Amino acid sequence: MVAIVVTFEIHPGKEAEIIAALKGNATGSRSEPGCYKWEWSRHLEDPLKFAIYELYENKEAIKAHKASVHFAEWLGQIDGVIASKSAGQYDVTGADPQPVPAV
Repeated sequence: MVAIVVTFEIHPGKEAEIIAALKGNATGSRSEPGCYKWEWSRHLEDPLKFAIYELYENKEAIKAHKASVHFAEWLGQIDGVIASKSAGQYDVTGADPQPVPAV
């Protein structure tokens, strides 16, 4: 499995735009074959900071995700919204076997 971890900060006043974009990207991503998890979080103390955690079967599933229509829409929606971003792909080597409750 491969995890993608993204952290980013948005420009002030762009909260509604990023939340709508995140919801759309989440819906599209969760329906993709090979996507096991796609969740986003908002920082507890700084409402302009967000994180995305994605879990995919393999790198091919990530390539398909990045080639999807909804991912292209996401890129268009975040243009001018995100002030800074950091992202990386990780080999999941210590997976937790416990089920996570639905939010």
